Amino acid sequence: MHGPRMRRAGWACAFAPLLGIACSGGSAPVPNTIAGPADNVAELSVDYGLPGIGYLNGLFATVTVCVPGTSDCQSIDHIVVDTGSSGLRILGSVLTLSLPAWTDDSGVALAECGQLFSGFIWGQLQRADLKIAGEQASGLAIQVIDESTYLVPSDCTGFDASTAESLGANGIFGVSSSLQDCGTSCEARLGPRSVNPGVYYACSSATAGGCQTAAVPVAKQLQNPVQFFSQDNNGTIIELPSVPAEGAPSVSGSLVFGIGTRDNNGLDQAKVIRLDSGGDFVTIYTANGTYSPAFMDSGSNGIYFLDSSTTRIPVCSDPLSYFYCPGSTQNLSAKILDRDGLVTVNVSFSIANARALFAARSNVVNVVFDNLGGPSAPAQAGSVDMGTYFDWGLPFYFGRNVFTAIEGQATPVGAGPFVAF
Repeated sequence: MHGPRMRRAGWACAFAPLLGIACSGGSAPVPNTIAGPADNVAELSVDYGLPGIGYLNGLFATVTVCVPGTSDCQSIDHIVVDTGSSGLRILGSVLTLSLPAWTDDSGVALAECGQLFSGFIWGQLQRADLKIAGEQASGLAIQVIDESTYLVPSDCTGFDASTAESLGANGIFGVSSSLQDCGTSCEARLGPRSVNPGVYYACSSATAGGCQTAAVPVAKQLQNPVQFFSQDNNGTIIELPSVPAEGAPSVSGSLVFGIGTRDNNGLDQAKVIRLDSGGDFVTIYTANGTYSPAFMDSGSNGIYFLDSSTTRIPVCSDPLSYFYCPGSTQNLSAKILDRDGLVTVNVSFSIANARALFAARSNVVNVVFDNLGGPSAPAQAGSVDMGTYFDWGLPFYFGRNVFTAIEGQATPVGAGPFVAF
């Protein structure tokens, strides 16, 4: 998910708590299977989310974090699994462990103003061991989302999403195709005309002004945790079942680690879409031939694409202006092209009237939808304006096995980055 192009530096405008809406040519569908229990398989759920808050199309897993090198551990549920960002982020309000600070080479504590489409999350970096399924990454930098240790700097602006009520989850498990959450731009020298987005901070004191923007080497940034597993470290597969047109109250699936490393994570007949250096590919909206930069993003709760004037699909009235509200369900199509335009895959998808979906609940609270979508231009004041693009959010993942290969990591079909489905 793309904030100010810190590689994968933000989460979509759709991180909205439940109705707190503040080969070329075609291809046959690849059979969708859900991996059974194994030490490289973590359980996934798409459900209501945190009690009293709720979440639409939130893809959740449970992770375990430990004080480095010890058995002092804590399991935390309802962590959003996000293929649009890299790095583990956990709310300080749910973390009971005392973790050591993650510092720069001078021993100064580091913090981050993580950019979302719709705002920011603030918090210091700390060091932890991570366990999920049978995989482990040791001595990893994580962001603890918390504003009590270091005050939010004055230049970290926008909508503050640093609480459970705003985020709608206990944290974010970023497993994108990128090795880091920012990359070389964040280690660039600061100053006039700098390409550094200024999201990392060195914090010398807890007083106002104690945190100042800093150039942070790649090795000190938040990293994609998967690359640090001893095996199955070249990518992930998200496997989810199909969803009825009217939605469902919950579904279960699997997060499989590794691509082509075991019998349960082979590519089989999946089409490989190679990505550019920013993790993007191209989507052509078939209805009018509009070309758009595009990306896969399990952390977005809808398919966010183009704008109403381009798609001719009306948006909902407030407070649902994030979403499209067509008079009847629209059965649409698009072409996905890899970075070189050598592989084309035809994709069919549907967009239903969001207001009708949310109203058609009767005695069942449906929060899982495969036909939820909206315009790509953010509707919320103060959010990041990225123009028109195709954000293939969680609805794309239902009924598919979607692979995300990490840049530079070897797979049976060559090194990442790529996605496949």
